[in-house]
Amino acid sequence: MTNATATTAPSAADVPARGALRALLPALAAHRAMTARTCAAALLEQGSLVALVTLAAHTVGTAVIEGRAPSTVTVTALVALVLVRALTTWREMDLSHDLAYRVLAVLRVRVFDGLARSAPARIAGRRSGDLAATALADVEALEFFYAHTTAQLLASGTIFTGGSLGLAVVEPWLLAAVLPVAALLAAAPFADARGRAERGGRTRTAAARLSADTVETVDGLRVLLAFGRLAERRRMLAERGRQVGDAQRAEATWEAVAAAVRDLLIVAAVLGVVAAAAQSVTSGRLHGAWAPAAMALALSVLGPVAESARALSQAVDHTTDSGLLCLGGGTG
Repeated sequence: MTNATATTAPSAADVPARGALRALLPALAAHRAMTARTCAAALLEQGSLVALVTLAAHTVGTAVIEGRAPSTVTVTALVALVLVRALTTWREMDLSHDLAYRVLAVLRVRVFDGLARSAPARIAGRRSGDLAATALADVEALEFFYAHTTAQLLASGTIFTGGSLGLAVVEPWLLAAVLPVAALLAAAPFADARGRAERGGRTRTAAARLSADTVETVDGLRVLLAFGRLAERRRMLAERGRQVGDAQRAEATWEAVAAAVRDLLIVAAVLGVVAAAAQSVTSGRLHGAWAPAAMALALSVLGPVAESARALSQAVDHTTDSGLLCLGGGTG
């Protein structure tokens, strides 16, 4: 972290979303081995799900279309994939949260050091109490990025790349149906990054002011009672609460719209895959049980991308107005 006594710092709106996320990655450097294990667990977890869905679709398609019961090998493979999926899901959650809390422990020390050097000064015109509430709350918010975003992004990218290569060989039209949707989902978290940063900034600033003013009110309660200013102070705190509520509603409205857009993209992908599969069956490029298996593969490789887009959207919200960035140095 840079010297916290600096009087200027980049505002959240001036920090690109991608840059804000990149600023968090160096904190993982001291945990390379655990990061690698977490990424491997996430890759196995997502890969086993894709394999399970695809094999299950092929098995059902074989039973319905060709009238053949699944073989012992197929049943064994399905059971094994279910077990692998369950174990790797638990292992990935365990490793990712362990990694996240180790990183956050280091970040808390850095934040306290920076605030200790700055007190009782103001930074970028903001009170030390406001900065302390904002920065420490942001440290907790970064848990989502380290526990639910980093490994999952790498795994979903790898799974989608591998699945896309498979679709390109089996039926390119299915790839054409999911590729544009995947690109839009990947770009969606960075749409209107400046506006999102401004909305997040209003929420965090309002919450920090409410927290700091509440603490000041409690500390000065005896003085407020002596001078008859308690009612005025209560009105001010009520106004601070309304400001927090308004800012939170603005963020929630935007997130609801973004989630609806992601859902519409998924629906468009499903319709595109169904249409492409129907055309492929009609033209004879896909036969029998391979048609539902190819459809399942197309949609299952898109699923992790959609989930990663949702997680990345939340990570962008948590980091584009980070109190750590306001302190002037990200996590470095």
